[in-house]
Amino acid sequence: MPHAIVTGGSGFVGSHLVNQLLESDRYDKIINVDLEPSEISAHETSDRYVHLKKDIREELSPDLFREQGCGSDSVIFNLAAICKIPGYPDADYFHTNIEGAKNVCRLAEALGCNRIIFTSSISPYGASEELKTESSVPEPKDPYGSSKLAAEYIHRGWQEKDPQNNRLTILRPGIIFGPRERANFTRLYTSLKKHFFAYPGRRDTRKACIYVKDVARACRYFADGSAGLELYNLVYEEPPTIEQICEVIHEQTDAGKARLLIPSTLLLGAAHMIRLLGKLIGKEFVGIHPDRVKKVMISTNVSGAKLAQSPFNLKYSLSEGVADWYKECDGTLG
Repeated sequence: MPHAIVTGGSGFVGSHLVNQLLESDRYDKIINVDLEPSEISAHETSDRYVHLKKDIREELSPDLFREQGCGSDSVIFNLAAICKIPGYPDADYFHTNIEGAKNVCRLAEALGCNRIIFTSSISPYGASEELKTESSVPEPKDPYGSSKLAAEYIHRGWQEKDPQNNRLTILRPGIIFGPRERANFTRLYTSLKKHFFAYPGRRDTRKACIYVKDVARACRYFADGSAGLELYNLVYEEPPTIEQICEVIHEQTDAGKARLLIPSTLLLGAAHMIRLLGKLIGKEFVGIHPDRVKKVMISTNVSGAKLAQSPFNLKYSLSEGVADWYKECDGTLG
C-alpha cells in the first residue's frame, strides 16, 4: 500500500488528518513531518505512524523518506505553515510558507511522487464584502495571504512539470473550527460564555468557515483521482454572518446569547489604547490587537458553491460541527 507524508501533522488540522488516515486502511504508513510531537498519544502507539522531527524550511532528504518505504506511490499532504495574523515578523511568513513549498515539491520530485494536496487559505482573496469565487483575482492584504498565494504558484509549477502524471489539489479553507483549535471560535465561545462578547461594529459581517474534520476528510478525498489541477474554496456554500455563528454557538453549547453591539470607532480606539498600555507595561494583548479588531469587522465573503457542486460532500453543517465539537470536548470548546 502507498505511504502518506503529512507535513505539519502535529498541528491543528494535521492531527485530525493523521487520525483519519490511521483509522482507514488506505495507507500502509503515515509519516508526520513536524518539529513538534503530536499531542495525541494514540498516534505514537500506532505501528503505522512515524514522526520525523524536521523543519520544512530546510531541505528534506529523500533518503530519509526512502528508508521509511516512501516512493513513487506515496502521497504528500502539505499542511505545514505559520498562519497566526498578527503574530510573527512579516519575513517569517514568506520564509516558512514559500521555502516550505519549495522543499516539499523538491521532495516529491526526488521520490517520484505525483500527488500533492496543499492546504492554502482564503487569505489570498483578501478580506472583502464582495463575494469571492475560485475565479476571482487574488488580492492578499497581509503577509500570510501573499505567502500562501506564492506557495500555491510554487505547487502549480511542480504540477506543470509533468501535467500528464502529476495531480495537485489546492484547498483554500476559511476559518477552521473544531477540537484543539484554540483560536477564533474558541475565543468567541469563551467570550459568549463569560458574557463579555459584543458585536464588533456590525452584526452582518460574513465569515467563511469550515469544521476541521471536514477539512481532513476533503484532504483524504481529493488525494485520489486523475492527473491535473483542482482548486476549491473549502468553506460552506454560503458564508454565515457573525450573528448566525453566535446564535449557533449559543444554541449548541452552554454559551450565552450575544446582544450588545459596540460602534467600530469606539472599539478601534479602545484597541489602540490597550495596545499602547501593553507597550508601556511590557505585555502584549494579542486578542485585542487593532489589526485583529479590523479583521473581525470586515467580511471574508467566500463562496463554497464549487465545492458543493463537486462529488465531495461536507459531513457537518455549521450547527452540526459546533455540536460535534462540544460533545467531543465534554461540554467545553477548546
